[in-house]
Amino acid sequence: MQRITMLVLLFTSAITYSQSDFSVASIPVNLSKQANSVLLYELIDVDVSKDGKMVVTSHREVSVLNKRGDFHTDTVLYYDNFTKISAANVYVYDAFGKEIEHFRKKDFHDVSAVDGSTLYSESRALYLDYTPSSYPYTLVFNSKIETSNTAFIEWWKPAANYATSTKKSVFKLSFDPANKPRYMAKNFEGYNISITESPNQFVFEAENIPAIQYEDHSKSFSNIAPIAKFSLNKFYLKGVLGYAKDWKEFGNWMQQSLLSDVNELPPGTVAKIKNLVEGETTNIGKARKVYQYLQEKVRYISVQIGIGGWKPMLASEVDQLSYGDCKALSNYTRALLEVVGVPSYYTILYTGEQEMDITKDFSSIQGDHAILGIPEGDDIIWLECTSQDTPFGFGGNHIDDRDVLIITPEGGKIVHTKKYEAAESLQENSGNISLNTDGSINATIKVVSKGLQYEDKYSLEKETVDELDVSYKRRWSYVNGLNIENTTIVNDRTNIVFTEEVKVKATNYATSMGDDLLFCPNVFNQNQYIPPRISNRKQELFISESYMDVDIFEIKFPQNYAVDSLPEAIVLENEFGSYRISFEIVSENLIKYSRTVIINKGTFPPEAYNTYRSFRRKIAKADKTKVLLTPKNS
Repeated sequence: MQRITMLVLLFTSAITYSQSDFSVASIPVNLSKQANSVLLYELIDVDVSKDGKMVVTSHREVSVLNKRGDFHTDTVLYYDNFTKISAANVYVYDAFGKEIEHFRKKDFHDVSAVDGSTLYSESRALYLDYTPSSYPYTLVFNSKIETSNTAFIEWWKPAANYATSTKKSVFKLSFDPANKPRYMAKNFEGYNISITESPNQFVFEAENIPAIQYEDHSKSFSNIAPIAKFSLNKFYLKGVLGYAKDWKEFGNWMQQSLLSDVNELPPGTVAKIKNLVEGETTNIGKARKVYQYLQEKVRYISVQIGIGGWKPMLASEVDQLSYGDCKALSNYTRALLEVVGVPSYYTILYTGEQEMDITKDFSSIQGDHAILGIPEGDDIIWLECTSQDTPFGFGGNHIDDRDVLIITPEGGKIVHTKKYEAAESLQENSGNISLNTDGSINATIKVVSKGLQYEDKYSLEKETVDELDVSYKRRWSYVNGLNIENTTIVNDRTNIVFTEEVKVKATNYATSMGDDLLFCPNVFNQNQYIPPRISNRKQELFISESYMDVDIFEIKFPQNYAVDSLPEAIVLENEFGSYRISFEIVSENLIKYSRTVIINKGTFPPEAYNTYRSFRRKIAKADKTKVLLTPKNS
């Protein structure tokens, strides 16, 4: 009875302190403007003052203005064998602030937190499936969670997502001064945020944060919104004591507690792998054969058990079952390489096209993916161990150009993965095109792709003839009456080069203008992308990839036609890249069209967006430059 009374008092005090008027009309205009939802008040109280115990008490009031704001209610709690949900309840109010519904913990659904790619997991989820009868409405969510895991202290995110605003958010962290947490505050500039520190508590407060609007070519929301991260130097992860004073110490803990006892392989597999690499004299040669063995043997499936989902499955289990998640497969590969004397580094990172770094100066449990690194001189060869198709040493844009954590014999170290320069992400298009008097064309095209442009193409290898037909017609959708006659595809996984040879016909490519013919020499690489117009842009411009296109097309036209006038060469060059096209009469009825486009990856000030948009608009226009053919005099 006393425990229940204390919970009631806690939630009552939170509601009283918030002093919220749940009438939507009371929301300040600057917060409702361009917002799908408004966080009226939030109090997150985290207590790690007792060794090996964390209590998180949360009170959140959210006004949902339309259907797109429903996600902000976030009425879900996760737990496992080491975590207990002590309390959960929800109150719902209509647009005028009148209570219309009340849900208790027993009304929540209790399900396994397993997705379609997860074989088994210890995690469960308690969630409320609430469907509003009308908008707007306000939802108040109270919860209390107790856990013995202190490795993952909740991050404070006073701005939840795009198109959500915040009236007030408070985050309190109570602790034992003998194990004082570290924190890292990011993107606080320009916001009304305060930090109060006492010997045993941090208090973060934010007020009146307007909704952040999504803008094309911006960094991910997590890279632009205010956030505070927390970490204990000494923590517990499912009963295991861990240390994270710095990355060296954290890496040593991972090696000793998570990785040291999971790499033993059956004797039969050891003998097989040694025999497999017989005759190979270099580490890379051995690693290539081991990686091929891995890809042919295992498949990826998520396995969320062990120490917080962080300890890999035993290598012997992966060997027996032929499956595992990113941790298990990376560790299995590490064990196979160890058998043949090839050193490797278990590596933790954030994956995704929008690069997110492991924070270099903030040692803590971070990351959402594991890969393997093989030292090669001053370089590191990265292996994506979950893919059965990715070439050896190629990670692509989901692991490139970011800070990652490698676990070495000397402890943890932060290193940077490969950044692909424009010339490395190269696409070369060449083609011989015959233009006929009726405006149709016959053509043979060769496309050679490398680097990140290889990544865009290599899945074509698995497509059927019909699927390839659809893919090419989508790629060259601006070509009228396109018919794909034949395709030849070569995937050179050793050199990471993808080659396509395509034979096509197309009707009505050239436009008849009386007896004249008007056509665009850039038949097979017209780039018509123009970024959308954005007024008063707030975010920095972010170009996520560098790449280079080199195109050379030779167009043969009928003998009874001549070039009326050849277009002038076009050259564009600025900080975003460069663009060049030229036209050349090779012989009496043969034109050579040359084109080179370079786009530079980078971050630029908001005011540069319009200049970049203008640059892309000029490219789109130049790519449609036309040549006029006129009949020769008899």
